Amino acid sequence: MKGFLKKTALIVFGALLLATLISYGSLYFLRKSSFYKPSFLVNAVKDSKFDYIILGASTGLTTLDTKTIDKLTNLKGINLSMDDTALASHYLMLQHFLAQGRTTKSVVLAPGISAFNATNEGISDNDYRFMMFVNEPWVYNYYKEQKGYEANVMQYSKYIPFAGVSYFNAELFYPSLLSAIQPNKRNRFDDSGNYTYPVIQNRKSKVSKIKPYIVEFKSQYFEKIKTLCGKMGVDLICYISPTEDMNVETSTSDYFFIINHSQLIRDPNLFYDKSHVNSIGREVTSEAFAQELIKIINK
Repeated sequence: MKGFLKKTALIVFGALLLATLISYGSLYFLRKSSFYKPSFLVNAVKDSKFDYIILGASTGLTTLDTKTIDKLTNLKGINLSMDDTALASHYLMLQHFLAQGRTTKSVVLAPGISAFNATNEGISDNDYRFMMFVNEPWVYNYYKEQKGYEANVMQYSKYIPFAGVSYFNAELFYPSLLSAIQPNKRNRFDDSGNYTYPVIQNRKSKVSKIKPYIVEFKSQYFEKIKTLCGKMGVDLICYISPTEDMNVETSTSDYFFIINHSQLIRDPNLFYDKSHVNSIGREVTSEAFAQELIKIINK
């Protein structure tokens, strides 16, 4: 009986050890790669000084093309937006950017429109993309202050990496195998952090009525971003992206700039869906944004 228990204990210990080693390896290869935006920023972005950076969700990722903007303005920008994220994630990305010793003159905040008014903010679907940096205090503290099971899994991954890698296996383990072979592979964004949605031929809008929407900037994480920008001495620019079904209104502010493009595009053929433009629409928005940005930069 003792021999059986001893063998069982050895097998369990060996399995745990192997799982831990594999998990450490997965996070290591992702940390050294360019697959997700946090590691892309660390490993692939060579410039340390920028005129502007874009923080946002899928709207910021697909609406503003830094290559077009830079060509029109002679500025230098980078798109650090990630899909399926909220203002809390954008605050974390700003901290991550600064922790690498990078600087910027302006921060362009381009989340989903409703995020500006969010009052019940928590972990976002893609916050696991920072998990390979969980040993860094700004990442660990972010996970620690969030609530919910997934936040706990990410937090405990600092000490038990198997917890996070096994839970997010499709998002972490399999990409880590690819990253081990192709460390420069990127997850749906170009070498400046941009991505675009395709054109849908003869698209018909399903929007029957345009609704009014007032942005009141209630989010606590918006306040944190605004405060951090103030400490840095940089301009905060809030970008309201084009939308098919909303007419967005905002109040003016002495503490940040607002570029409201909610009604910039009315042609349904320039939209991928009601909240995102396609590649043609992106050119329209990027050109219009460039004109507004250069005014702010040169104010």
